[in-house]
Amino acid sequence: MTDKTTSGKVSVSPERMRLSEDGSDGVLLGTKCNGCGLCVFGDSVFCVRCTSGDLKAVDLSPDGTLYSYTIIHAPPARWKGPVPYILGSVKLPEGPQVLSEVIDIDPNAVEIDMPMKLVLRAGEADDEGREIMVYKWQAATAG
Repeated sequence: MTDKTTSGKVSVSPERMRLSEDGSDGVLLGTKCNGCGLCVFGDSVFCVRCTSGDLKAVDLSPDGTLYSYTIIHAPPARWKGPVPYILGSVKLPEGPQVLSEVIDIDPNAVEIDMPMKLVLRAGEADDEGREIMVYKWQAATAG
């Protein structure tokens, strides 16, 4: 995986997700403290648990379990997706929880602790005409 793609696709948040060269796959990025072992989603300057600056960048698992969720009926003003939608917090094996939309599942079928997997979807284009790739969650049993 690289920071730049040759496909005309870009990460919605390069400090939190790196795309493959063709932009079809992504890896969530985290930071792990070498002092206390805490792992967080995204980039950090110091550890929020022990305040150590001895950190290392790590790739996070694309699989996790649904920790919590809510069904949004009144979306933010610029939301362009379907309504209602599911916003879920997925706990990864490394420890962090990642909040994003849960897709391709009936809201009545969602259950806490269900296995989830990372999926990418194209959002709008940026100012240069590149597709902005967004990370979302899908039930691990979904196609």
